[in-house]
Amino acid sequence: MREKGKIIAVVFISLLVVCFFFTIYITVDEVIPGNAVVVTTKEDKLYHSIHFDHICVANKTAQSMTLAEAETQGYKPHKHDEDLGYFRGNRRFLFHHLLSKMGLSVNSRWDRNGNWLW
Repeated sequence: MREKGKIIAVVFISLLVVCFFFTIYITVDEVIPGNAVVVTTKEDKLYHSIHFDHICVANKTAQSMTLAEAETQGYKPHKHDEDLGYFRGNRRFLFHHLLSKMGLSVNSRWDRNGNWLW
């Protein structure tokens, strides 16, 4: 019976190690959270990153709100900010993504409160 327990333990630990290395080879793109703060312009109904080019909001009414609020009100992302990758997060290993879902802090573009970490 002791031999059977040792074999089961070795197989279990080996599977854990294989799964760990498997999660390193799979990557996940981070998605902008709904509570991220964005700058909206009322005239063109677009939202911008908080690191926008000032030409994007020149002579327009700008207001800050969360991404979820902006999308609910019909705002669309500004093409220039999308092209610059402002709304894309980091590409992470599946292992790091799973750790972030468990509440551990990992490298991210946004914190839990929606603040940009640039």
